[in-house]
Amino acid sequence: MTIYSFILSTVLTISSCGIFNTTNNSSSISGENYQEESITNNTSQPKEKKTTKNKKKKEQHSESNNSTHEMILSSSILNGKWVVYSAKDKTTAGDERPYLIFDEATKAMYANNGCNTLNAEYKLNNSYIEFSNVLSTQRYCHDAQYELEINDAIANVKYIKINEKGSEYYLTFYNSTNQPLMVLRKPNLEFINGTWKITKVNSTHCKNKNFELALDLEDLKVHGRVGCNIVNGSLLLDASKPNSIMFLDLISTMMSCPDLAIESEILIALEKAESYKKSKDSKTLTLYDKDNNAVLELLNTTEKYSQK
Repeated sequence: MTIYSFILSTVLTISSCGIFNTTNNSSSISGENYQEESITNNTSQPKEKKTTKNKKKKEQHSESNNSTHEMILSSSILNGKWVVYSAKDKTTAGDERPYLIFDEATKAMYANNGCNTLNAEYKLNNSYIEFSNVLSTQRYCHDAQYELEINDAIANVKYIKINEKGSEYYLTFYNSTNQPLMVLRKPNLEFINGTWKITKVNSTHCKNKNFELALDLEDLKVHGRVGCNIVNGSLLLDASKPNSIMFLDLISTMMSCPDLAIESEILIALEKAESYKKSKDSKTLTLYDKDNNAVLELLNTTEKYSQK
């Protein structure tokens, strides 16, 4: 496989699957659950419908948990892997979605556009971003659904914005005429770092204070104490799926403990967990299985986990 170098400043670059087009596209980025607030300016306000007091409270609670607000852009927030959520009028789908990785330390960008692999250097000045010295593989993919749109976004981006919604960040690329080109997403999971008491497994409340998990976001590891046994494993956070968290390669000691039945139930719950939901104050973390059944409830604690 031959690698060719192309420079974005030339604006017109030919790839085997198509051409980087400099024509401005005015179509807005679509998405099932996310809408960039600055894209649409609705001057008309819908009339408020009469509703019950309980329904109003429920709606207000939902809005407070899912409200979108713009973040102060920094290299540290930009750093990491971003999955392409939508490119122009195409919303991505499937398990293997295109992505961009920003490396703050080296100021390098790595990407996969659904067919080819790219890498480049980038400069960030406030919200303005510039890519240079771009390299790309030159594979032909007959089923590359988003390649041209992603290439166009990288070629024509002038500035970026990051918005936070719930436990996720959304990164939007804009061109010189303020038209959105691409939206990317990554989870904001800083809150999970630390020690969590296991308070509930399935429908059973856990009274044993020795049931706890330590979640290490930096190393993607989990350490735990379930009664008298120790459990260790890995964390998988799938950026292509909202609120994704999985526990893999779990290994536990095999001591005989009084609460052995509950310990087994906790380990099974960890293996089943695929998503999470945090409370408004980030003190409670609930884990759900693939069918959206709550399997584990955790309570944040300031205590440091000690594996003894």
